[in-house]
Parts: sequence; C-alpha cells; structure tokens
Amino acid sequence: MVRFLGIRREPLHSPNRESDDAKILQAVGEEMARHGAHARVVEVEEGLARLSRETPDLAAPMCEAYPVLLHLASLPGPLTLVNAPQGVLNCYRVRMVSFLRDCPEARFPRTEVRRIEEPPVPPAFMNGVGVWVKRGDVHNTCAHDVVRARDAGDLGPIRDEFRSRGIHHLVLQEHLDGDLIKFYGVGPGRWFTWFYHDPLSARNIPFEAEAMEEATSAAAAAVGLEVYGGDAIVSPQGSIHLIDINSWPSFARVRKEASVQIAAHLLARAKGNGPPRPGRRPAGAGAA
Repeated sequence: MVRFLGIRREPLHSPNRESDDAKILQAVGEEMARHGAHARVVEVEEGLARLSRETPDLAAPMCEAYPVLLHLASLPGPLTLVNAPQGVLNCYRVRMVSFLRDCPEARFPRTEVRRIEEPPVPPAFMNGVGVWVKRGDVHNTCAHDVVRARDAGDLGPIRDEFRSRGIHHLVLQEHLDGDLIKFYGVGPGRWFTWFYHDPLSARNIPFEAEAMEEATSAAAAAVGLEVYGGDAIVSPQGSIHLIDINSWPSFARVRKEASVQIAAHLLARAKGNGPPRPGRRPAGAGAA
C-alpha cells in the first residue's frame, strides 16, 4: 500500500486562496485513497513533525516559506517530495527569471531583477506603457505583491512600500499587450489545460495551444516542477509569452479533473517513475 502525506500551504502564502489550496490537496488525497493508497493531509507543523520520524512513500508539500523549504531539502532520503523543495525555490522570482530567460522553448518578457536599495530608475522597456513591479521572492502574499507602475513616478513609492514589508528584491517586467491566460500542468507531459483570466475581456486571439503546452512544459522541467501553473500572454500576433510559473496552484476551476491527473502522476512516482530533470541553480542566485 502506498503511503501518501499531503502538507497544506502556509496561510500567509494562500491569500484569499486558503480554501481552494486546501481543497485541491484534499481531493488528491481522496483520489489516491480511492486507488488503494493510505493518504493523510495535514497542516505544515504536523507534516514536518511526521517527516522527522517517518518516511512515507510520497509526500506532497505545498509549502513556500523559505525556512520550511530548506528544512524539507535537508531531510534524509529516501524521500520523494512532489514538488521537490529545490523546484519550489527555483520559482522564487530572483531565481525564476534566469531559468525562464534561458529556456529556449519559452518566450520571456524583458525583465530586470533589482535589490530594494537601488534607485528607482525606469527600465529601458518602460516605453510609456508602464511596467509590472513584483516582489522578488514568493509569488503572492497580498494584493500589493504585483503592482503596475504606470509611469516613472510610481516606481519610488512602490519600491518604498515593498521595502517597508521587508522585501529585499524587486522584479521589473515589461507590460505586454494581449490576452492573459492561466495554465495548469502535471508531469510535465501528463496533462495540460488553460483558460482566460477574464473571459469577458479576452479578445480570443488565435494561438497554438500545443505550442503553449510545449513552452510551459519546458519551463516546468527547467525549474524542476511536476505539479505547476502559471500565467502567459498571447500577443495580438499570436505569439506566446510566459510571464510566471509556480508550484502547486489551487486548480480551483478544474479541481476534479486536476485531482485525478495529479493522483495518477503521484502514484506513478511512488512506483519509481522518475521526476523531470531538476532545475539547476542559476549562477549568482542567492537566497530570496
């Protein structure tokens, strides 16, 4: 019997998504149990305590906090974690930028990583349409972690607000015109789906869904993710630009289908099928 331990995400890293994040992990556990696995889903503290004294066949931590990921990475083997802590750390934006920029299958917008102490000088790609300013570590803890600077005058106040919250790095990313798309994947290569963030405002610009799947799968493999989601822009010309990728999204709109696919992937991993190639650590990338 496969022994599975699911570990819920820290509440700080599930802003307005606590329920959805919990539901996808619970649904995966229930689906695995339906296939004969012994599945348990717990909070972070209990999960870490259990892993210190027992070794399940497979564990799925949704955790994103830096100290927790370091602890998970230090646990002795054999222990299969999906996603692996290094893959989650590679999604911290200060690291992710290098992975996506170097991934030949994925188009990535012009992006700069800056230390919070640097002067708020407009990047060359601001071009009168503004830029997106994002915290450099985890993806989302509140509504102010990703902010659009409409002009150069917005950069200083945004930087100061980030600094007041103890954020050490900023990511400045060019604004791209087009349809904003959310994607989900498992594998990579097992399952993929996508939808418009806002179907009412989407222009339904034609694009090749297969090309998007290939680009996002390559990006997931590059950072070392097996269960992933993210955001992409389809330009008016139909080109696809990957702007973010992250570990264990909530899969809220497709929870039932996603839980079946994730459980099948996890059961295959428990039987010894290998993970995607691990992401390397970019040169010069440090702790977020």
